[in-house]
Amino acid sequence: MAMKRENQKLPGVDESYRLLSFEYAFRQVGFIVLLGIIIAAIAGLFSRGWISDTVRKNSAASLSINYERFGRRETETRMALAFPVKTEGKYVLSMTSESSDVYEPGSVWPQPDAMFSRGNTLYFVYNSLKKSDSFSILLFTTPSRAGKWHTILRVNDEPEINIWQFIYP
Repeated sequence: MAMKRENQKLPGVDESYRLLSFEYAFRQVGFIVLLGIIIAAIAGLFSRGWISDTVRKNSAASLSINYERFGRRETETRMALAFPVKTEGKYVLSMTSESSDVYEPGSVWPQPDAMFSRGNTLYFVYNSLKKSDSFSILLFTTPSRAGKWHTILRVNDEPEINIWQFIYP
């Protein structure tokens, strides 16, 4: 048995049934949206996690990178690069971005013998690497601008790896 709307009014209170219905619907949708944001954050849509962590290899499988696909501006991100040292000698890792001010380089381990940039490309030079199945480099960068950025990584004259990262403001 439904009550009439006139009987539900309190004296001295002017309520809008339309606005109360809107508030109720907004709370229901808001809870679902909030739950979706929490699940996305746990999964790694905004930084480290199942969705964000990615491994890419070049076409010759001679270079691999483990990196975070999603990050936040002014928050350090980690890239782990690995490649085999087939012959002893000089190896040059190059990292080319769309713009020279997209990333600020941070710590590099092991430290290169030389590091320099030309245009939008940053070079890491290792002069005397010993033969090994896998040489690993940890590179920490800090994104300085928000947006979707493409980066190309290459070791010597081997095939390149194209990666993208989405940086939140």
